[in-house]
Amino acid sequence: MTTEANRPNQTNVQNPDSQEEFISFSEIAGMILKHRRKIVVFVMLVTIAAAIFFLLLPRQYIAEGFLQVIPATVDKADKTEPIPFETIIVSHLQTIQSAYIAEEVAAAVSTGAVRITSSEISRTVKIFRPPKSNLISLMASSSSPNQAVAVVRTWIKKYLASMRKNNVNVALCQVRSLLKNTQAGLMETQAKVDQLKARAEQTKPLIDIARGIDDAQLWRELGENVPAEKLKNLSQIHIKGQEQSDEYLTVKTMLYNVDQTLAATIANRDFLQDVESYLEHKVRQLENHSVVPAVQLSSNAVQFAETMLKATDMIEIGVPAVKSSTRGALRKTAIAFFISLVAASFCAYLCEWYKTIKI
Repeated sequence: MTTEANRPNQTNVQNPDSQEEFISFSEIAGMILKHRRKIVVFVMLVTIAAAIFFLLLPRQYIAEGFLQVIPATVDKADKTEPIPFETIIVSHLQTIQSAYIAEEVAAAVSTGAVRITSSEISRTVKIFRPPKSNLISLMASSSSPNQAVAVVRTWIKKYLASMRKNNVNVALCQVRSLLKNTQAGLMETQAKVDQLKARAEQTKPLIDIARGIDDAQLWRELGENVPAEKLKNLSQIHIKGQEQSDEYLTVKTMLYNVDQTLAATIANRDFLQDVESYLEHKVRQLENHSVVPAVQLSSNAVQFAETMLKATDMIEIGVPAVKSSTRGALRKTAIAFFISLVAASFCAYLCEWYKTIKI
């Protein structure tokens, strides 16, 4: 049996790794602190240089503008499924961030001496949707306040212009769909008119009627003084005439009602064709980027088409303005301080570690 005195001291051999780690950390700290003066001088020089550099940088101005998405009113007679409002907002948010909008904005704000690319202007513009809202916020940063405001204003202007251009094509598709339905109804109504006209031609408008004299009082008075033979001759007298045919009147009434429907359908077809011609004229104007001679159309068709083109689910709120201006020198200088401190400490450790290897 072993006694307690002969047992090994378990407390001394239980966690040898923890003691070695503690020593290693203390050694690292000691190795770094050997160069503390050099570290302090290096960090101070870097911090002072960074502060001077960031203070001399031009101030950055941030301009902000807002667009609001309006929920569309649903027509009760419209049988199509309405698009969810959330989908509309996300679609606008994705479209306004597209590359072709950035390309048009870059071309608009560029001058003869300074050319700005779409990628450069995309980096300076931040587009986002505030949480749980129907707003789209546009923020642009620049060293010039006028430039920042101009970028936001131009971005909104170009996007709304692209929406109006898209409205022309959408309205044209809608009018052509209505025109197709109207044309189908016109063919059906025209077939009814032709059928009723053929039936009216086969139906006689007048019918012949022969009626005998049926008046008991008259026959009683005549029978008192007239012989029976002559009274028999009088009973054979009939009155002949003509009357309007009820069937013909019914057919003509139906034909009149269907003919009115046909006239209204033809007028609707002609109206939609005028609207289609005007919208096609607008498309040619947008494609050619020039003034195309206007076609002669009715004023009602032009007003209806313009009303369709003005319909939109997005509006601009207010006008873009400068939101803030800052250099961010303090934050950037603090970042430079911590980076230089870590870098100097790491270099001091490598220097001491290299000496131990050589030894």
